[in-house]
Amino acid sequence: MANRHTKANNFFGTLKRMIRYMSSKSWLVLLVLVMASLSAVLHAQLPRVMGDITNIIFDGVSQGQTDGQFPIDFDAVKRTVAVLAGIYGFASLFRYLQQFLTARIAQNTVYELRRDLKAKMGRLPIAYFDHHGQGEILSRAINDMDQVSNALGQTITQVTTSLVQIIAIFFTMFSMSGPLAIIVLLMAPAILIVMRIIVPRAQKQFGIRQSRLGVVNDYIDEIYTGQEIVKVYNQQDYEAQVFAEKSNDLNEASWKAEFYAGLMNPMVGAVKDMAYIGVAFFGGLMIISGSTSIGTVQAFLQYVNQFSNPFRMLAQLTNSIQMTIAAMERVFEVLDEEEMANPEGLPDQVDNDYKVSFDHIAFGYEKNQPIMTDFSLNVAEGETIAIVGPTGAGKTTLINLLERFYDVDSGAIRLDGVDVRNISRDDLRERFSMVLQDAWLFNGSIWDNIRYGSPNASEEETLAAAKAANVDHFVATLPDGYDTILSEDGGNLSQGQRQLLTIARAFLRNPEIIILDEATSSVDTRTEVMIQKAMQRLLEGRTAFVVAHRLSTIRDANKIVVMNKGDVVEIGNHDELMAMDGFYANLYNAQFA
Repeated sequence: MANRHTKANNFFGTLKRMIRYMSSKSWLVLLVLVMASLSAVLHAQLPRVMGDITNIIFDGVSQGQTDGQFPIDFDAVKRTVAVLAGIYGFASLFRYLQQFLTARIAQNTVYELRRDLKAKMGRLPIAYFDHHGQGEILSRAINDMDQVSNALGQTITQVTTSLVQIIAIFFTMFSMSGPLAIIVLLMAPAILIVMRIIVPRAQKQFGIRQSRLGVVNDYIDEIYTGQEIVKVYNQQDYEAQVFAEKSNDLNEASWKAEFYAGLMNPMVGAVKDMAYIGVAFFGGLMIISGSTSIGTVQAFLQYVNQFSNPFRMLAQLTNSIQMTIAAMERVFEVLDEEEMANPEGLPDQVDNDYKVSFDHIAFGYEKNQPIMTDFSLNVAEGETIAIVGPTGAGKTTLINLLERFYDVDSGAIRLDGVDVRNISRDDLRERFSMVLQDAWLFNGSIWDNIRYGSPNASEEETLAAAKAANVDHFVATLPDGYDTILSEDGGNLSQGQRQLLTIARAFLRNPEIIILDEATSSVDTRTEVMIQKAMQRLLEGRTAFVVAHRLSTIRDANKIVVMNKGDVVEIGNHDELMAMDGFYANLYNAQFA
């Protein structure tokens, strides 16, 4: 996915969509436009007023040349200077208000964008995360979002100011002198031609840069996570070389993007210099002919700078705008991803006496590559169902389908006779608890980790769950007890202790159905016995699905489902399956040969 896009494919479409995000704050946007307009109109009057001061002084000096006196009207100069000061003051006030309101708009917009992205992550199917690297996802959620956050306020302010300023200066110049205004306006098409040539190239490179930044982040996350393996196999030099190659790719895209964006400023400056020469030359001729005043020409020399400044500002913003649009597009790509569907038209309920039933289900992670073709299984309430089979047999896939991480391609899974696709995923998962092989814990207290999923549980309920899961005995040895802060992934606890915490978490949830997916495969035999005792208490009176490689741990299961290549090959309890002397017996004997 990181390499899927080499540029922002739809610049104006992405921009239009971002503007729609700000539509809920339209009254604030309107105020920003008013403040920007007032500020721009006032700034556009500054050269005119300064030209008036020059004309007053020049007229006085001109009259003094005939009689040796210089009758300069200093009262008029004072009044004009006061007007000039007032214009500066009010223009600065309006600019401040514009900045303040723009900051509010920008941060509220980014807040809504972050909120929608976070909500979207919760609605994406597991398949999305299977096909996208963790670093790539984090790059979109953090780097791209930060780029939008940091640039949006500045971009709104400067772009709005620039556009309004161009319009205000346009009308002010034509009200003073049409010929000189035309000379200044000739800058506009020249600058637009320059932008038309450079902007698409810069846009492409900024899109590539954002994409390659995601690749680098993904790689760093992967190597950091596997740092021990890298060192064990002495692959530091190799990984450093791979990192250098990916960094070089990022560096190449970055300098190209900055180069193209950097071309804008000097080229706009060259166009402005040509306009400056034109105004000075033709303005001088007009002064000599008496068709204009020296103050007007002075004002137009300032207007050359003022009229080019918005274009220069937009040119300086080119790299920020390109990066922001590319980042927005990557965020919108996530928001546009297909969500977990809820099929319609399914029968509401089927009469059966089973807690869970798998009815001729077929499923494949990829189209035309089925893993299960005709799987059927009925589970009575309170039964413990063990699922065994070789690697790739479909054990974990069965659990994924039961939890609706994926939906079946055909057939149906029913809970109390109701097709699980007719139950919302949130409601369905409220009825389950899972204990996985990888004990996921987060940075927080032991209390917080046990209460995860049951945040409203009382201290007494939490403590009872901890004691039932054999957590209380080792927590008592910790200096801060249940207030002990765990490091990321619970690294300051042993594997067995982390697993017991996840069992306590499942106890506290008090679910109808328990799923144990290789819950003891990563611990030693002694710890396994302790975990098994905790799990036996957890399973009492509940329907359970136990995925296991260690077949000795599931001998007491009510029913053992033996899977191979996505289908059930044998069903029975341990003794029945051993008596068959078939697939299960071969697996069992192979472990104890």
